[in-house]
Parts: sequence; C-alpha cells; structure tokens
Amino acid sequence: MTSFLLLWLSAQAVSVLLVWIFTIGLGQAVHLKATPRLAVIVAVKGHHEEFDRFLEHLFAQDYQFFRVIFSVEAADDPAVAPIESWRAKFPDRVALVIAGLAHDEGQKIANLRAALAHVTPADEIVVFADGDTRPSRDWLRRLIAPLLDGKADIVSGFAWLVVNDRSFSSFVMASMAATMVTVPRLPIFNAAWGGSVAMLRERCEALDLREAWRGSICDDLHLTAIAQRAGYTIAAPREILPRLFVSTRGFGDVAPDALRWLVCFRIYVPATYYLVMLGLTFAAAGWIAALLGTLSGHSAAMLVLISAFALAVLRSAGRAVIVARLWGRSGLDENRRFLLLDAMVTPLAAILNAAYGWYALFMRRITWAGITYEILGPKQTRVLSRRPSM
Repeated sequence: MTSFLLLWLSAQAVSVLLVWIFTIGLGQAVHLKATPRLAVIVAVKGHHEEFDRFLEHLFAQDYQFFRVIFSVEAADDPAVAPIESWRAKFPDRVALVIAGLAHDEGQKIANLRAALAHVTPADEIVVFADGDTRPSRDWLRRLIAPLLDGKADIVSGFAWLVVNDRSFSSFVMASMAATMVTVPRLPIFNAAWGGSVAMLRERCEALDLREAWRGSICDDLHLTAIAQRAGYTIAAPREILPRLFVSTRGFGDVAPDALRWLVCFRIYVPATYYLVMLGLTFAAAGWIAALLGTLSGHSAAMLVLISAFALAVLRSAGRAVIVARLWGRSGLDENRRFLLLDAMVTPLAAILNAAYGWYALFMRRITWAGITYEILGPKQTRVLSRRPSM
C-alpha cells in the first residue's frame, strides 16, 4: 500500500504544480486584429435572478459589434419579459425566437437549432452562451481573439463556480468543478463548453449544426465530437472563465448536474470519458487509502495524508492567485469562503467526482431544467416528462 500511496502523492504534487503553471501570465490584455460582427445565441428556459445578471453583463461588454438571438420554447416562457425589456433598449441588437416544445431531442438543442436559422451572412462569428453566467467585460474579445489569429477553429471557456450561499454541498460542488477547470489546455484534449463557445460562421455552416444536433441531448460535448471528427481544433484560453454563481440545498442538488455532465461525456466522447474516469478513480482511491490507513494506525499513511493536505492548501493558494489575477479584490471577496474551505473539502470532492462518474456509467435517464429524458444514443433522445417553467 505504501508504494501506491507514494505514487498517488506524487500525482497530487504534479496536479498542484499544474495549477500554479496555470497562473503564469494570466490576465494579460487582449488585442484584436479586427472587429467582426457577432451573433450571440442564448437558449433560455425560465426566469431566474442569474438571467438578469447575465443580461447586465452581456450588454456591458467592451465590444460593440454584436447582436443577440434569444431562443425560448414558448411565447409565455417567463424569460420573455426581461428579454423584451432589453429589446426595447436595443431594438436592432436583440432578436427573440420561439422554438416550440422539443420532440425527441433536448429542449436546449431545439432552442439552439431554431436560433441558428436566424444567423445571417452579415454575422461573421457565431457565439453560444448560457444565460446563467456572469461574463467579464472582455469576454467576447477574448473569445474571438484566437479565431482572428487563426489559432483555432472553435474557442471555448469553462465555468468558474462561485458559491453564493453557505451550504457545505455548494463548497464541495465548487471544489469538484475547480478540479476540471485548471487542467492543462491542450487542443487534443480540449472540449467545448456550451456556456461560452465561438466559431466562424463558415465553420458553423460547414459542420451543419442544425442537422448534426437533431435528436441530441447535449450541445457542447456533441459539438466536441463533431469537431474532432472534422479535424477542427478547439482552443480553451485560460482567461475565459465566466463566473457561475451556485446555491444548493444539499447534495441532492449537486448530483443531477454532475451526473448529467458525466452521462453526456460518456455518450459523446467515450474515449475521453474513460481517461477522465481513470484519473478520477485514482485520485479518489488515494484519499480513501490514506484515510483508512491513518485510521488503522499506519504511520506511512498518516505522513502521506498530512502531506496531501499540505499540497491541497498549496493548490487552493494557486486557485486564489487565479481569482486575484482575473477578478481582483472583488473576486477574492466572492471566493473567500470557498478558498478557505477548499483544501478541507478536497477529499470528499475527489471521492464524489469518482462515485458520480461510475454511477453515470449505468444511467440512461437524466432530468434537465424540469424535463426528464431517456438517452438511447448520441442522436436518440426521448422526452419522458416535463414540468412548467418557473
């Protein structure tokens, strides 16, 4: 067991080093070669406080040449009222599409496919965004810069979870997500995240996403698989981390989001899923072995456990540097409690990541935004039930 624990501790040290490498040069200014016109597509269902915050941050971008295509499932969706309020302010920059109820595909997919029909030749770049994030003012500029420089075919970011309450489960959820955010950004492993994606309109049309997404449940990981088959490169600049404020009422709120993402990972990019599961299982097994060894009086296990917690503190310090360089003092204030608790919840976050990953291996049904689906294949989705938008 000692050899395994030492190997695991070495891997923990490498993971901490990668977080600190992630901080190097972070937050540098971005300069654009041109200012193309963008079509920002936002699929929305229901109205919540974070959608209002998203709208404020979206229309406060330091990039002027964009319009927004909002897509909802029905004309009486609660999200329509705030959209119309912003359309009154910017009538030439806001469009609203009624997609209708999804049949044999995800509702978000139905909304996105309907919105894509309203992209025009005047739109040089297509951007996809989620309406529950708070993008920084330079989000659009950073998102399109690699496209203009010819460094990638698709550019994406990842969500940085900000705990918006004092629930223990929220801190664990944020730690679980942070594990994925600070991994090395290598084109061969990069995946698109639907909350923040950009591509040239010509690339979007070449992929024929309106047809390719038909029958799907997942926009981003399906896009990842489609792009990989087409030989496209996906860039994921480190600075593109739209903040996602989360609140939970217990681990019952954590599991559905984690499992939905992992199920989609397994269905659309299975090879990457199994590689990720190998890493998650190894990380969880090390914490379990170190904890059990310490409880049984194994001195080597105790030393490894103490060292692992020390490394977790260093990892949290690296995450604090990321926060400070991207969002300054206000970011540190928003993340203070999480950064202080992060090292303590790291073992549980690692164990839950692995447990959810293994459980997702056997799942075919997920619930997303009040709709329960059965997933039979990458383009085979059945709507089983739905509840009204809130």
